Amino acid sequence: MGPGGRGMVDDGVRYELKTVKALRGTEGRSTAKWQKEGWELVDKSTGTLHTTLNFRKPKPPLPVRQIVIGAAAALVLAGIIGVGALLEGDGDGKDSRSADPTPVATEQPGSPSAPVATEQPGSPSAQITNITVDELLDRLNSAGMGGIKNGDQFRFTGELSGSDYWGTGASGEFTVYLTAKGGANDLMVFVDESDAAGWQDGTWVEMVVESGETTINGETTDGWLRAQSVTTVPGR
Repeated sequence: MGPGGRGMVDDGVRYELKTVKALRGTEGRSTAKWQKEGWELVDKSTGTLHTTLNFRKPKPPLPVRQIVIGAAAALVLAGIIGVGALLEGDGDGKDSRSADPTPVATEQPGSPSAPVATEQPGSPSAQITNITVDELLDRLNSAGMGGIKNGDQFRFTGELSGSDYWGTGASGEFTVYLTAKGGANDLMVFVDESDAAGWQDGTWVEMVVESGETTINGETTDGWLRAQSVTTVPGR
């Protein structure tokens, strides 16, 4: 038994209990802190890194008035329950139809009137992953494209570059590039040409893009990014 040598119950007094873990060497500081708040250290056990301190503090006694009020409330509640039971017995011969539960209309999944939520790739409700241009490029270049699937959407903010190479290519879609890896690489994105009006090298944009397929020279491949929404970021 720890300091004081007393048990957790003394002369019928009710105690609140608290256990505190303190780092070795800080036991005195922790003990002083809790003793200042009225807790009594009754036991401690020392481990390799921590010391477990057990405290107790007397609970305030219940006021006599509160005890009396509680007992009176219990008596009143018992009386109400008894009267209710008698009234229920007197009504046994009444029309039992009044006790029939009211039917509740339920709608089963798959019924014609039950709407079914669907989420299509590219819809506003599709989950969008926030990412950087560099992170997205790394995922596209990794084995298996970093787990990217057709229909996955990503949001990023980036700087446009390589405007001399923007234009409609063999895919039939308008292409722009964003700076990646500090200018050592770039990220290609298909956008609506009208969205690119007024863009130039150094323009910052926020894009939501979707991964999908495209066909070039009769060969269809995936891992291509199409802008779903674009916003010019002013002041960058």
